[in-house]
Amino acid sequence: MKSDPKGPGLGQMLACLAGAIGEYLPMLLKRTPVALAVSLVLSVAAFAGNGSFVKNGDTVGFFGDSITEAKVYGQIVEAVFRHCHPEAKVVFVNNGHSGLQLAGTKTGDVVKGDPGVVTIMIGMNDAINAAWVRGLPIDATVEKYKSNLLRLVRELKAQGRRVVLFTPTLTDEGAEATTFRIEGTGRLLKAFGKVCEEVAKEESIPCVPVQSEFEDYQDSLPGFAQLRPDGVHPCARGHYQIARSVWTHLNFAGPLEGAREVSAQTCATDIKLSPTSNILPAESDSIEFAITTPKPGPAKLTWSSGQSRGSESLNLTGKDTWTLKLPKDALPQAAGKAVTVVTDIESGGSRQIFVTDVFRKTVIRGKDGSATGTVSNANKEPVASYLFRKNGKDLVFEAVVKKAEIIEGAASSWPWGEGDAITLFLDARKGADLGGLGYDGYVYQVWFRPKNNPFTPGFHPWAGKHMSSIETAYGEKTPDGYKVGLLLSGFVNGRERFDMSGRDFIAFDLSVIQAQAPGKREWLNAQTTERQNFLYPGNWILVDLTGKSTGDSALGVSTFPDGLAP
Repeated sequence: MKSDPKGPGLGQMLACLAGAIGEYLPMLLKRTPVALAVSLVLSVAAFAGNGSFVKNGDTVGFFGDSITEAKVYGQIVEAVFRHCHPEAKVVFVNNGHSGLQLAGTKTGDVVKGDPGVVTIMIGMNDAINAAWVRGLPIDATVEKYKSNLLRLVRELKAQGRRVVLFTPTLTDEGAEATTFRIEGTGRLLKAFGKVCEEVAKEESIPCVPVQSEFEDYQDSLPGFAQLRPDGVHPCARGHYQIARSVWTHLNFAGPLEGAREVSAQTCATDIKLSPTSNILPAESDSIEFAITTPKPGPAKLTWSSGQSRGSESLNLTGKDTWTLKLPKDALPQAAGKAVTVVTDIESGGSRQIFVTDVFRKTVIRGKDGSATGTVSNANKEPVASYLFRKNGKDLVFEAVVKKAEIIEGAASSWPWGEGDAITLFLDARKGADLGGLGYDGYVYQVWFRPKNNPFTPGFHPWAGKHMSSIETAYGEKTPDGYKVGLLLSGFVNGRERFDMSGRDFIAFDLSVIQAQAPGKREWLNAQTTERQNFLYPGNWILVDLTGKSTGDSALGVSTFPDGLAP
């Protein structure tokens, strides 16, 4: 069954918009110049026409740096659009380039795939990799950014393309272990965001407030939740927030007919949707969700996943459950695979969209608090073994690598270097938080870069909070290679102790990087995944330290927005 393309009635929408204007106008006037705030409010009023900015027949191109190149927010934007308009003939192309700066950007880089609608989110590398450093004046750097942005926008408009600017995300200057030069960059990136707003006004094009909404979302999360675990790149939860800004402000829920509309703010419902269990048996063909709302009443729920769709009417009481039953072939069929389900719930003239990921996870069963495994090469020959052991409140990780000679790379600012290395992703969150979208509390990525003469493990934390407070890294040379280990023990801060007691499950991913020569290396992974493991903790292998589970795989489920924030 298909969702109603007409959406809520005009009267309901106008009532919703009136409330939105009253609630958000003070915030808009505080955050933005008056002229821009007025233009945004006019856009809100335009939303009463409920027209999608993206139309049938469009090719939409996402242009930006490595944040765009990751293809995460772009893929979620596409999934939501296809959920709202399953019959539309729209093509989405990704033109992200890692390390890209606005200075030197050529129009040809932006228009690969010939997009008629071009979105631009750029500025991060102009802040962290350019000549500017904290302490220097920013005026010249900001003026150069504006000049380059104006040039690019005008060249694209002259080609007949529609341009949409996204204000660039900020750095997280509180990141603990980053190797990026981020000190003071928040001020510069905020100035870049204001430039985007100015250029949008001058050129009469839309500007999506990605930056401010990203920061508002980060501020709404608990202090342990990181949207940018390395200080620069968003994790999956951060990408989904970027996507939410896009689908909201470009009115994806609106019909394809009529004018292209943009919106400063839409009316979301007070409804929350969350899976009742984050881990399901591999043979499951249904997912149970809890639906809560302070405003009971009738609602319409529509879901989609690829070619599968459904819709039903609900009478919400405030605390309800709803079961999504998917065709068996719509679920991930092999470990490392994943599917996305988009759900929208319409109630009282307003609408809320949720994105649920379902991962098929490898399960390793241990015994008595310990679990072991191996990493193999392309010939299925073991090249490394690993161990996890719970010791009271502490956790031990060890890896033993077979390698005749340890090859060190040249000095590098990157933690992975150019020689032999190991990277470990670890999720030690409790219960329903395990496998969630973000890097929250007990979620880490660390590196080992072993060195000879004398042997050292070359330990380097990369992502996650308070690792330096609880880690003891160690290692040794072995007759046929080397061994590295990590003991996690002690207090993560003045009040909270790292505590594995009561935790029977952890999740992890592991890569062993073997160098034949400096810079010439082979990455050997504990598993192969469809989605980037450094962005999606839900991808990671599940370890049952008790051995009580059955089967060699399970389904992991996570939903955005999740229970940590609105």
